[in-house]
Amino acid sequence: MKVLLFVLRTSPVVVALALGAAVLSGLASGALIAFVNIALTSTQDDVAGMGWKFLGLVVISLVTAVAANITISYFYRKVLLDLQLRLASKMTDTPLRSLEEIGSAPLLAVLTDDVAKIGEVATTIVPMLANLTTIVVCCCYLIWLSWPAFVGTSIFIVIGALSYKVLIGREQVILEAGREQLDGLYRYFHDLTHGLKELKLSKSRGDRFLEGVLRPAAFAVQKHLFLWDISFAAISTWGRFLIMVVVGLVLFMLPSFISLKEGVLSGYVIALLYVRSSLLSVLDALPHLSAATVALRKIESFGFDVTEAGTEDGQIELLPSNWRALRLRGVTHSYYHDREDCQFTLGPIDLELLRGEIVILIGGNGSGKTTLSKVIMGLYPPESGAISLDEVGIRLEQIGGYRQLFSAVFTDFHLFEDLLGLDSSKLADKGREYLAKLELDHKVRIEGGRLSTTRTLSRGQQQRLALLVAYLEDRPFYVFDEWAANQDPVFKDVFYTQLLPELKANGKGVLVISHDDQYFGVGDRVLKLVDGKLV
Repeated sequence: MKVLLFVLRTSPVVVALALGAAVLSGLASGALIAFVNIALTSTQDDVAGMGWKFLGLVVISLVTAVAANITISYFYRKVLLDLQLRLASKMTDTPLRSLEEIGSAPLLAVLTDDVAKIGEVATTIVPMLANLTTIVVCCCYLIWLSWPAFVGTSIFIVIGALSYKVLIGREQVILEAGREQLDGLYRYFHDLTHGLKELKLSKSRGDRFLEGVLRPAAFAVQKHLFLWDISFAAISTWGRFLIMVVVGLVLFMLPSFISLKEGVLSGYVIALLYVRSSLLSVLDALPHLSAATVALRKIESFGFDVTEAGTEDGQIELLPSNWRALRLRGVTHSYYHDREDCQFTLGPIDLELLRGEIVILIGGNGSGKTTLSKVIMGLYPPESGAISLDEVGIRLEQIGGYRQLFSAVFTDFHLFEDLLGLDSSKLADKGREYLAKLELDHKVRIEGGRLSTTRTLSRGQQQRLALLVAYLEDRPFYVFDEWAANQDPVFKDVFYTQLLPELKANGKGVLVISHDDQYFGVGDRVLKLVDGKLV
């Protein structure tokens, strides 16, 4: 029911148009069967004048059915787009730590597989309601023919519906198990695409991954989805069988219990045979609703409530840029440490970072350097303590504006080809200047607010482009996480001896996470982290 309400709320006007056309088509289709039965029991003279009326009903049914199908197609695309955009918005609003704990592979499964399953409801819901309209019209006609016969027929249908419901419940259990297996398979696909070099370098590792890891995971998903296909086929076949059983019971058993007038029995049989396709359509839609329900539960298990529209207007409170010092007082942040298989706590941290100052942060792997940088930038919320600009504390509702003070290049940076969020009218001159400074002007151009190429560049060159984007943002504070690790010796020297001093001269605050001890002299201060503590 929650899935249906969400889909219906996505575009009420389109739903109303589609339902209007579908209901008219259903009414016309239901009227046709009554019209046919009346014609069969009428005299030849009466039938002669009914042809044009019959043709009119056929045309109405056809035109409204086509209109409904066109509207349904638009509705499906609208639901799919709206759901994907809502999910994207929810992901950007979700704390970074929560997204990192979920992992990119399950998030990709949500954006592709689960969204598609929910979107499919849009293609079934309107036809299902149209077919229900046809069924209701036919039921009204059957009641008009003989209400005692309708009661007897309804008893047969209810008994069959209960058996159908049992099968649907079993099918949903199978589908939920398959959906859980799918997350694991997406993780292995992620390992495959990101670990090709390592797999190629070791045939034993590659063979073990393909045969011992990927194949069993893919087989498990295939098994559950195949069981779901079998269940779907069994449910569909059972539904078709039940309808014919009901027809047989009405035709051969009902007259033994109820005295029927002439023409009533034939009217019941014709109506039931006619409504058979509508009933099958409704029954076939139920497994799709089950799949959508499972998909929605999976999305909600990650904390994404897509059934409720966002209440925020997307505006953030921008903070003044004339501050001189960024201060952390008693700041702590905890997370699960994979390497030590335990909970790791950063802090408490007491730290002051000044504008126009270069601070170099050092420490061993797993000491918390990257975590500290993310806490400083507001990407990880402090669990205790406070962050302030000069003497003004940063409130939780200001965190979005606080993050706008920083530009960063992470070790796992992602480079967008489009220069998003930047004024394209001012990019050309500055872009050319920075490209020349970064020795990329012979390979990359800025055209129409986007970079001409990124994929043909080495990782080190892409990292320089990420630095270019940071320059163009012109924020008060810069954070570089092992930026020079992928640079050649010449450009590494340029970074430390030219680029960082220029940022300092321009009044920027700079935090550099580095292992390049030969350049520590560039920094005004060198801070060391050991097991989450500044020493």
